[in-house]
Amino acid sequence: MTTARFTVPKQRLAQLLKVPGGLPVSEAITAAQANLAVLKPQCIGELDELLAAAEKVFAGLGSTYDEAGVGALYQTAVRGIGLGDVCGAGSVDVALHSLCDLLDHLQTHQRYDREAVGVHLRAWKLLISTELPPEGAQAVLAGLNKVSALYSSPKADEA
Repeated sequence: MTTARFTVPKQRLAQLLKVPGGLPVSEAITAAQANLAVLKPQCIGELDELLAAAEKVFAGLGSTYDEAGVGALYQTAVRGIGLGDVCGAGSVDVALHSLCDLLDHLQTHQRYDREAVGVHLRAWKLLISTELPPEGAQAVLAGLNKVSALYSSPKADEA
């Protein structure tokens, strides 16, 4: 009769995780912030390009519900979420979340309010182009959230 012998290789990753070393947390954070500072102009440029694309789609929309147009606007806005934090304009991400929520509500109820979408796009432009004081940005974001909340229910009156 033959015997089987099992060999279990030692996991290199498990060994590396047990060995102390690496950068201290403060140095790692400083290095990460320096890397993000390099990306900041690129991220702002990307947000500007996405805003221009969203404004182009918005300009092509009429005053009635257009599923393809609202979907294209949603796809453009959702691509910008996360870039605001990278470029130091976290309020842009909140505005984009609000815009995506609004567009999602409009798609769900197959409605369209040009003014509600337009105010979100104008806020997007404002939040990336100027340095608003935190109180001003919070007021803008609170207003956007109220606008999108108006359309979360199918019973909301059409504007």
